[in-house]
Amino acid sequence: MLTQTFKNLLILFFLFKMCTSSYSQEYVVAKEFNIIGNKTTKKNIIEREIPINIGDTVYKADLNEVLERTKSNLFNTSLFNFVTVEPVYFDSSNISIYITVEERWYWWPIPIFDVEENNFNTWWLDKNFERANYGLFLAKENFRGRKETIMLLFQGGYTEKVGIKYVVPYINKRKTNGLSIKFTYGRNHEVTYATTNNLRDFYRSENDYVKKVIGSNIGYELRPKLYNKHTFNFRYTNIEVSDSVIFYNKDFLPNGKKSEQYFSINYTVKRDKRDNKNYPVKGYYYDLSATKDGLGLLGKDLNQFYLTSHIKKFWQLSNRFYFSSSFKTRITIKEGPYFLYEGLGYRNNVVRGYEFYVMNGENYGVLKSQLRYALLKNKVFNVKAIPAKKFNKIPLAIYAGAFFDAGYVDSKINSRNNSLVNSALYGGGFSLDFVSYYDLVLRIEYSLNALNESGLFLHFVAPI
Repeated sequence: MLTQTFKNLLILFFLFKMCTSSYSQEYVVAKEFNIIGNKTTKKNIIEREIPINIGDTVYKADLNEVLERTKSNLFNTSLFNFVTVEPVYFDSSNISIYITVEERWYWWPIPIFDVEENNFNTWWLDKNFERANYGLFLAKENFRGRKETIMLLFQGGYTEKVGIKYVVPYINKRKTNGLSIKFTYGRNHEVTYATTNNLRDFYRSENDYVKKVIGSNIGYELRPKLYNKHTFNFRYTNIEVSDSVIFYNKDFLPNGKKSEQYFSINYTVKRDKRDNKNYPVKGYYYDLSATKDGLGLLGKDLNQFYLTSHIKKFWQLSNRFYFSSSFKTRITIKEGPYFLYEGLGYRNNVVRGYEFYVMNGENYGVLKSQLRYALLKNKVFNVKAIPAKKFNKIPLAIYAGAFFDAGYVDSKINSRNNSLVNSALYGGGFSLDFVSYYDLVLRIEYSLNALNESGLFLHFVAPI
């Protein structure tokens, strides 16, 4: 009996200690949000990115994390060049959170110069301007101060294209639902019809357009919380190619047809807790996507279904050392025709060191890892010679690094005369990255691959 009483007293003692220790932690109450510098952006758009509400209690030990998370969330909206978040104490337990922002330039008449190659490095080999795009890209970002975007595209060169896009991120009072619409029309005198020796095969006609594509998309976005996003897309595509394209590759479109129209549906779920989506050094990101091309509404010839996923993780090892890693994969359940084929070697979806090659396949996976050292950490230069306030403060960060990538492309259809398919791919090297505002990244990398080939390569997006 005494033993049981003693046990009960011990349990009560520990429960009392747990309760009193939790309540004895110092805390603050967020009494208000004071937002400064938002001349265009509506206040509620900024408040949507704050991870706490007015009146919430925050333990002082967690306050810095809340402030840093707020800063990262606002910066990742791509609405601001600079963001500062600071607490101002009314007394020992009540604070105001001061958020100061410097807005970006939101009107963009941008000249277009883009290359229709695997990546910039492939184009630079012979600098073929017939495979360059040029034109004008008009965009009004943060339209009406509500983070809406209107885009108009007028493009000539390799792909002659016109397009329009309108994005409304919030259509309800809780700011959890958004919509987007997009329409494009493009045509080409040249088309990639196959790959041989891991290089693209081209067919070109100077007099005729050998490929014409009409595309439209309606998107719905659900963002119930700050870091989770669900996206649904319903697309229509109409593609037409010349007889010569089918002559060179009868599998370019389903059943050797010259034209095809079909609907697609896509669902993607994302979780994003990176400190800076443009060039992250802390946090993580992952997504999972399912796509069905050909819904049987306009015929049953095209029937493709595949899954993709991308996982990224970023660690800060010390004040200046950072490590990051990512894994991206595609798994095809039901394969489609050649023009829907994907693989490694395009844009940033590449095992570094293999920039000059393409490896198309039904399935692939690529693992990237990188160690970085900050030579210069977010230094802001004031350039008085530039009168515009939105451009005369230039942030710059410089990172030196070493990297290693590995990948594999699995294909039963595209393995003939493409030796890098169904074989291990790996490469590594050293890098120097320059990061500035308006999502500007320049990477200079020296790579060595498994073929014992080496080279100096340029890229314009974050490595991972």
